[in-house]
Amino acid sequence: MLTRLVTREDAEYLFKWRNDPHTIAMSLNSMPVTWDEHINWLRDALNNEKKLLILCYLKNSAPVGFVRFDVYYHYAEVSINLAPHCRAKGYAKKCLTAALERFKKEFQSSTLIKARIKVENEASKRLFTGVGFLYLRTQNDIAFFTLDLSAYSKI
Repeated sequence: MLTRLVTREDAEYLFKWRNDPHTIAMSLNSMPVTWDEHINWLRDALNNEKKLLILCYLKNSAPVGFVRFDVYYHYAEVSINLAPHCRAKGYAKKCLTAALERFKKEFQSSTLIKARIKVENEASKRLFTGVGFLYLRTQNDIAFFTLDLSAYSKI
């Protein structure tokens, strides 16, 4: 799986994927976003050195997924979204693994990665545990997972 940083030109992909009904149902923020909200968010995110937005794609292919890292002082939070037509094809694990490797190179000081996943999102829970995340706890219908990148090796 190949990765590159997101650019403003990716706005349409990301907007469509974000407002996909399944994405909305599985997102912590289960409300659709408007184009203006999306463009403002993307502009702010691209200008924020504490965010890493990664697009995953196959060689000679349109993007298949998006991984976002929000970097905090001692940790980073990760989220992933696949293009709707790319789900259930084995791309999620490859995309997340490649994005973690990219993150490791870009942010060497942040070694703890956290993920918050809706309890009913079984696919994401399997994905994150499948790449080495450990379940911590569940609170308010959100499952918390963590990965120590200093001990992480590519799967």
